[in-house]
Amino acid sequence: MDTSSSLIGRIMSKTGFRKTAEAKNRRRSKRHRVDLPVRFRMHLPSRPEDPSPELPAQLYDISEHGLGLLTDSIEWEGLHMIDPNMQTSEKCILAVELPYDDEPLTLRGKAVWYIRHPEGIPFVFRVGVEFDDLTPELRKKINNLINLHVTAAEIP
Repeated sequence: MDTSSSLIGRIMSKTGFRKTAEAKNRRRSKRHRVDLPVRFRMHLPSRPEDPSPELPAQLYDISEHGLGLLTDSIEWEGLHMIDPNMQTSEKCILAVELPYDDEPLTLRGKAVWYIRHPEGIPFVFRVGVEFDDLTPELRKKINNLINLHVTAAEIP
């Protein structure tokens, strides 16, 4: 896939977003750029029965430890992905459904950061999600997804 014509390529060129060598060294695993439509839900650990509706997003990148999402939604009816007033145990959980073969792959994680894009970018926010308790089976499925959908250009 030619990243200059992809959604991710357009976002990278418009935002000037580049990671420094220091930021790359902090990562536990290599991130792989992908460009894949996904859906996600938000909920609090204390209220798993009260999730948000499915919200649209674009998978930006993925690794064995987390993923990046592009979305217009970081809040739903007072439930905010990252709220500095919340206790750590009550950080919003995200369930991200990735298309994977015939069955969606659902990954749970917590939003650990987000940035707001300047106007003119297709999505308002970019969100970093760290996975919660991946099983060996889910880790294998993530690696399969990476192998199937990674673009030729890796994150610098």
